[in-house]
Amino acid sequence: MKKTIIAIFVFTGFVIACSPKASKTPTPPPPAPVTAAGVGSVDAGGLIISSAKCTKCHKDQTGHVPNHSFAEQEKLMQAMAKKAKLTEQETLDLMAYVKAKAKS
Repeated sequence: MKKTIIAIFVFTGFVIACSPKASKTPTPPPPAPVTAAGVGSVDAGGLIISSAKCTKCHKDQTGHVPNHSFAEQEKLMQAMAKKAKLTEQETLDLMAYVKAKAKS
């Protein structure tokens, strides 16, 4: 009886050790930084910030944008744009809007 149990454990260990391992999924590239090459539209950014992509989490709370400088908001906006699955052009438009409306 003991030999059977030991054989089952050894066989199970062998099967687990020899089974293929799950491969790591490649990490997506980091979002492209906003550069002078891409130009965003302030009006389009205003439409994006009031669209369902932003208001889904924030309702209609856009009053904080003029209360902070662009430097304070830039990194945060990049992260939120990624979370909201904005396209590169939408991100540029959003950043142009924030830059235009942010505190100097």
